[in-house]
Amino acid sequence: MRRMRRKADGDRSNLPSEIELFEAHEELKAEWERTKRREPLEALDTERYQLSAPGEDDPEAWQAAVNNSKAQLEAESNRLINLELLQKYGANAWRVHNYMLEAHLKRIQAANEDMKNKILQINRERKMDQTQAAGSLRSLEDKWSDLVSQNLQVDIACTALEQEVEELQRYKASLNK
Repeated sequence: MRRMRRKADGDRSNLPSEIELFEAHEELKAEWERTKRREPLEALDTERYQLSAPGEDDPEAWQAAVNNSKAQLEAESNRLINLELLQKYGANAWRVHNYMLEAHLKRIQAANEDMKNKILQINRERKMDQTQAAGSLRSLEDKWSDLVSQNLQVDIACTALEQEVEELQRYKASLNK
């Protein structure tokens, strides 16, 4: 940092001026813009779930209130029917669901055991192959070391013979002089 030249304060020309976020997602982009403007999040509209009395002289408001109360009554009726169905069939549905989950679990456990057995079988076969290969490798290694030993013995014998030939040639040369 000490070796770098200082730029004038506020000179950020190498930085982008504006970063565009969420270009491919319109919903996220709109939400980002809303948060940048510091606008509050629009909460759920619960007005339609409330029964409120309209003004006395407005027939349209009374009709809307009646329609709203009918919708609320129908929704409550549906909730009661659903609760009765749950009371009547819910326990059995859960039992059936649990039975299906247990059957699925048993199939998965059986497949897992099968896979473990296959893995063990493969490992046994591999160990047997490696054990057999170890014997043949040992015999080949012994044969190789014997051949190397024989080569060394031949090399030593050749060296001894070469020295003997040199001595005989020196002796012959000394006799010829």
